[in-house]
Amino acid sequence: MIIGTAGHVDHGKSALVQALTGCPMDPLPDERRRGITLDLHVVPYGLRDGMVAGIVDVPGHEDLVRTMIAGAAGIDLVLLVVAANEGIMPQTREHLIVLEELGVARGIPVLSKADLVDREWLDLVASDLRATLGASPIPFAEPVACSARTGAGLDQLRDAIEAAGHGPATRDDKDLSRLPIDRVLSIPGAGTVLTGTVGSGSFRAGDAVRLLPSGLEGRIRTVQRHGASAIVVRRGERAAIAVAGIEAGSIHRGEVAVRPDQGWEAASMIDAAMRLSPQSPVALTDRIRLRVCLGTTEVIGRFRAVTPIQPGERGTGRIMLESPLVARGGDRFVLRSYSSVRVIGGGTVLDSRPPRGRNRLAADLGGDQPHQRLSLVVSRHPEGIPADEVAIRAGISLHDLASVAARSGVILDGETLLSSAALADAESEAMRVVREYHAANPTSAGMPLETFRAALRHWGHAAHLAVERLRTDGSLVPAAGVMAARGFVPEAATKDAAVARLVEAVSAAGLAVGTVSELERQTGVSGAAAALRAAEREGKVVAIGHDRFVMRQALDLFEARLTDLAGRGPITPGNLRDVTGLSRKHLIPLLEWADRTGLTIRREEGRVPGPRLGQPRS
Repeated sequence: MIIGTAGHVDHGKSALVQALTGCPMDPLPDERRRGITLDLHVVPYGLRDGMVAGIVDVPGHEDLVRTMIAGAAGIDLVLLVVAANEGIMPQTREHLIVLEELGVARGIPVLSKADLVDREWLDLVASDLRATLGASPIPFAEPVACSARTGAGLDQLRDAIEAAGHGPATRDDKDLSRLPIDRVLSIPGAGTVLTGTVGSGSFRAGDAVRLLPSGLEGRIRTVQRHGASAIVVRRGERAAIAVAGIEAGSIHRGEVAVRPDQGWEAASMIDAAMRLSPQSPVALTDRIRLRVCLGTTEVIGRFRAVTPIQPGERGTGRIMLESPLVARGGDRFVLRSYSSVRVIGGGTVLDSRPPRGRNRLAADLGGDQPHQRLSLVVSRHPEGIPADEVAIRAGISLHDLASVAARSGVILDGETLLSSAALADAESEAMRVVREYHAANPTSAGMPLETFRAALRHWGHAAHLAVERLRTDGSLVPAAGVMAARGFVPEAATKDAAVARLVEAVSAAGLAVGTVSELERQTGVSGAAAALRAAEREGKVVAIGHDRFVMRQALDLFEARLTDLAGRGPITPGNLRDVTGLSRKHLIPLLEWADRTGLTIRREEGRVPGPRLGQPRS
């Protein structure tokens, strides 16, 4: 469990932690000189069942809210400290907004410095604190009055901490691993040490790590959990990892340690559900600049949305980030105003890697629950999307993906997810292309499989699954290299006479054969293209282009003329015209066919014999 402090400056947070743990706080010389906390400090705290929690002490000064937010990220239980002699102060309220926006699970209000006031005043401040916290979404326990100086009330506070229970029960080692870094140390004998609260997954000695957004890579030498050596550190645990291969001077707070083989990337924009505090001095209007505090980092971004979000309201939109950060669907973040900096609200990441130009300014991106985030991400990829990419973008553990997909109506097919709507569209498209092919080629047994696959290629995995389903229910029937719709019967039997007329016309034309449309006008046969393709499959004619067909006997004569000319020099349209009597209109399609089939090779000075000229046909 990770316990955090929060509250106004000089309300006794550090003194309280020192009294609870016995560990001296404010170790920095400047902190001792000024008498206030300036940075994050973490100490272990032993629970009665033998488990060890970590207490994160944060600064309370208004100029250090960014540091406070970094320390509050990942805590399970907050001690909201209010000095009994001063009551609720501005930073108390600002810290409370931060805690609410980060989704802290539970809290204990602590009335510190209780020895400085009488009972009547203490009861008044406690009543005011109850009223303020009663409207908070965080379930707060009853206020505990105590004094770090006299020790009064510390046992009651320890009881309240025990009663609050431990942190997250689930420790999914198979989830993707992420550690937001809040401190960077250089320790003799250990080298570079990175500390933070494990956000997901696990880390152990020997693991390769990558720091994002910098991209630096190294390998973990040793790990510690709550200050003690450990084999592995897991989600929700306070961790220190000693990393080889990275210099401490090249790292700063806000970097995130991840496993390099898990697909993590730094985001340049996020889609999110956002909330503004009723006390926010600004509304979220299109293109307004703001500060995004996520994990242990703060970056500046620009809000994009169709509908503005007013103080006290909720909405969705896109944040274009001026510096990259590591985000995952479901991450909670805090919003601060760009100038006159103060906390104004927060939000939840809906898609940590939204596609550019798609739903860029959607009026509503949906809700922030896991099944809603999953629906949003998958709907943006009708062709299908890999499960490991969804695990990051929608923020769903691979372990939970199947159950969340079932709730959202998303289809999980192996390692790929598809939306039900996209699959239905792919099925409709598959049936449409086959039926259109039947209409254009009534004499054909079906659509050639290669042509069918090419027509559906842009549907990706959705096409594969759609065709499998259509084959299973009998809507599509594959046979002999073609795909046909259920019940389709080719019209070849009723077209015999038409085919015969067309073949007769092609035969009579010899090498001077016309185009398909010319043959239709000459013979009066409609659908000549389909009929001639049927004749080609039966070996009656040969296609020399997409709209010209010639008899094999005529092509044999043409090949003989090519062989004869090849013995006398380059083959040109002029000398070929002399020996065949054909016009350029008929010669050019024949020469292009000869080039394609290897009978000739085109050069600048004319055509020369190809590898197949004069060779017997198989």
